[in-house]
Amino acid sequence: MMDNYHCFENLCACSCNTILQEFDTIISAEANFDVTLRALCRSNIGWFADKSISVHHLHDWGISNTIGVYLLWQKNGYCSTHDLHHMRSLYVGKGNIKARLIDHWKMKDFADEMLVYWTFLEMPNRQAKYVEQLLLDLYKFPYNKSESHGALTLCTHLPQSELD
Repeated sequence: MMDNYHCFENLCACSCNTILQEFDTIISAEANFDVTLRALCRSNIGWFADKSISVHHLHDWGISNTIGVYLLWQKNGYCSTHDLHHMRSLYVGKGNIKARLIDHWKMKDFADEMLVYWTFLEMPNRQAKYVEQLLLDLYKFPYNKSESHGALTLCTHLPQSELD
């Protein structure tokens, strides 16, 4: 998606090895605020473990009452040459980030993923609604069962230093 890393070509059937510009093109044409897909995928990174192995520790991240759009991710491969993890998106949401992450930890079964990463951007609720809907229109999110109508798979590549 974001970067052109051919080391993941055999790993992922998505289009993550080409730069997808649909989101950025659409939002710049339709909206009067500046949000990029790269910023959504790489800002405010954190993680929680599935409830079957740990408490969430979400109070330790300093998120407080932040409102915005967030994405949940899973690691889906590693390239030691580039020191990058291939990350596949699981879910997109909006609202009070900390409250929503705690709800997901309590209610969703992430046992297969074990460790769930998130990224988020703070923004007013009206903008967050627009951004969330645009992402749902463009991309498949396996944990957004009823709302996800997009055809593309959203992936990004992150170094371990950003995931710690």
